[in-house]
Amino acid sequence: MRKPKLKTNYSYMTDGELATLATRTIDALSTNTNFPDMNPPLSEYQPAAQDYLNKHGITSKGGSIQQNREKDEAREALIVMMRRVTSYVNNFTDVSSTQLSSGFHPVEPPSELLAPGEVGWIKFRDGRQPGELILDWEAVKRAAEYEYTTADQKDEQGEPVWGEIRRVSRSKGNLITPVENRREYYARVRTRNIKGESAWSPTAVAFTRW
Repeated sequence: MRKPKLKTNYSYMTDGELATLATRTIDALSTNTNFPDMNPPLSEYQPAAQDYLNKHGITSKGGSIQQNREKDEAREALIVMMRRVTSYVNNFTDVSSTQLSSGFHPVEPPSELLAPGEVGWIKFRDGRQPGELILDWEAVKRAAEYEYTTADQKDEQGEPVWGEIRRVSRSKGNLITPVENRREYYARVRTRNIKGESAWSPTAVAFTRW
């Protein structure tokens, strides 16, 4: 019989989804008596979660390059802390209701994994500072990660000359910098998981003015 487990890896979540989970788990664990010897203790987990929540609140509508870097660092620290907490809970008990009282997500029953679908929309928005663009796109179920590439010129056939492919785990708030004033930029994205990758999305276009 399959034993219930909590998910231990939350790097696939968007910043907003991770913030929601951080808030929920702080609330659940702060009043929870099921894990008296939790390792790491709440006194370590809660500050890490709150640090991310504070920095996410600052950058959720933009933020400077430095503020976004600090938010990303807090995000990675929180993901590591979440992995430690959920690993402890999984080792502590295999009672589903006790595990779920922590506020974390359960591992879904096994099912056939399919390749992820194509991203339906992608768009640029202005950053908080000159020289910044932010790239957002539709979050896609079954996507373990995303690959995107940008361009700032076209070839003789009028097609963008795509640059380096970058991999990220989130679909919102991807900072593109530096960019030049009064120049056209292009971007496209595709999804990936262990079953394969999707086709490229439609191309997003932005013309910078500041």
